[in-house]
Amino acid sequence: MKPLFRALIPAAVMLAMLGVILALPQKDVLVEASISPDMPTGTALAGWYGRKTQETEAERSILAADTKFSKVNYRAASLDDFSYRDSHAPIIDASIVFSGQDMNASIHRPELCLPAQGFRNLTGRPATIELANGKTLAFTRLSSERPRSEKRGDSLHFIHYYVFVGKGHIKSTHLQRVMQDMYDRLFTGTVERWAYFQVGTYWAEDIGISEEEADRNVRRLISSLLPRIIMWEDM
Repeated sequence: MKPLFRALIPAAVMLAMLGVILALPQKDVLVEASISPDMPTGTALAGWYGRKTQETEAERSILAADTKFSKVNYRAASLDDFSYRDSHAPIIDASIVFSGQDMNASIHRPELCLPAQGFRNLTGRPATIELANGKTLAFTRLSSERPRSEKRGDSLHFIHYYVFVGKGHIKSTHLQRVMQDMYDRLFTGTVERWAYFQVGTYWAEDIGISEEEADRNVRRLISSLLPRIIMWEDM
């Protein structure tokens, strides 16, 4: 019996594998990320003035044709008649990049993309931010610098916070997003249109903005903005 039993093991394993394959979803379904592309502009976000901007040609050229963008520049606003143009407050950039069918051609790891845009000396670490709705989210915080000009030879310092938002998922690292994406494709038959959400600004002592102030402003914007655009009912 033992030789016969051993002879049947490969066949049993093969049948089990076929059963798993047949049980898996046979067709991928594209599902949208649980975040709205409509970031508030004007004075619609209390304490801020937002102006919608366009992605650059460089951004468009290196990403897939079905990649979607949403970008807004914000400045802190404290007056009812606040004018974006006349304010000297630093700009804070908020952007959402929605992936297409091919994730590898639509969203890339920021630690690889930012150096291609001239940022250098990137340092990343985990961070948490308490939102205005009482929820706390994990982010990745990147610090970097970029030369102001070839003539000057000095740099501006930058702070970026980012997360990836899927259908009912918020992931703070590229690895977490990849693992969730693989699980969904394999076991649920869904392809998520992931959204890369990033908020960033600059600082330098000679322009009167400290790292602490810049960081505080970015965190304050995220705290106010995300409760407005995340579809919390999906979470």
